[in-house]
Amino acid sequence: MKIFFIISTFFVISFFFFIKDKTEEPKEIEVQLDKNVIVEKLKKESFVKTLKFSGFSEASRIVTIKSQVEGKISSKSFEKGNFYKAGSQLVLVDPEDKIAKLKEMEALLNQRKKEYEVAEQLFKKGFRSEVKLSESRTNFENALAKYEKSQVELNNTKISVPFDSTIEDSFIELGDYVKKGDKIAKIVDLDPIIIKINVTENDIKNLRLNQKTEIIISEKSYEGLVSYLSKTSDPLTRNFKVEVEVTNVKKEIISGLSSEVRIDLSKKNAYFIPSSLISLDNEGKIGIKVVKEKKVIFLTIEIISDTGNGYWVNSNKKKNLEDFMLITQGHEYVTEGENVIIENQND
Repeated sequence: MKIFFIISTFFVISFFFFIKDKTEEPKEIEVQLDKNVIVEKLKKESFVKTLKFSGFSEASRIVTIKSQVEGKISSKSFEKGNFYKAGSQLVLVDPEDKIAKLKEMEALLNQRKKEYEVAEQLFKKGFRSEVKLSESRTNFENALAKYEKSQVELNNTKISVPFDSTIEDSFIELGDYVKKGDKIAKIVDLDPIIIKINVTENDIKNLRLNQKTEIIISEKSYEGLVSYLSKTSDPLTRNFKVEVEVTNVKKEIISGLSSEVRIDLSKKNAYFIPSSLISLDNEGKIGIKVVKEKKVIFLTIEIISDTGNGYWVNSNKKKNLEDFMLITQGHEYVTEGENVIIENQND
């Protein structure tokens, strides 16, 4: 009886543990698999950074011609919008009274000249005092000054173009009476034309006088040279004024047109990274994902130019980018520190 009880107890206990093992859920075994990526060797290329600025065209000279004498406009030889060479006569102010004045001053000059010559001869012979000689010389010099002034006034009745220019506006008509200082015409010099731009303190250090530039105006390209760099910045914007001179013989470029100035800097070595391969780390820093010894590394980069479909970047200051392989496919599925399987590699 005792033996039967022991055997029964053994079977009960065995059955309990058998049922317990059956009801326990099996443990999951985590298996971490390396991800496949495609990589490419980073290579330096020759790169020229182009600075681009927006500006506007402006005439190199804008002058308002004014009358230097008083009188009636007896001749007008110009029309608005026309081009005239330097020295071309635009207006004649009636010179009649100026001619009479000149003849009067010429006669007075001749008289004073003879008086001075006689006084000088008498002084040499001791018949005239030095005071009288000085008085005669003063009278002669005054007469000479008046003659020269009347001659200038006569010459000023002919108003001419001081430099090759286009008539922008006219302020007189034939028969008008003008006074000294009255406006005659407004003229503009369009050759060369000046392109004015504003540049930041970061860009001004890359510019120099006579630097070659490309100007884009209404989809046409022109060559220009940097002709002016301001030495002080605007107190509000902190920008610097820069002027670019463009030859404009055919007067194609008029004043006030929107312009784009492009300036190529010196060549340098850089790396080109497609836009799709640029990433951000947890701190928001811009960089790329690369592989070294099958491990993913995030490298920060310095962008030096945006082409629209990619970026030119500088070498990493602490690491040589050519020591790493750029992940070109699969970079969005891997994180820094992961081991990866390189599926394809182009050296």
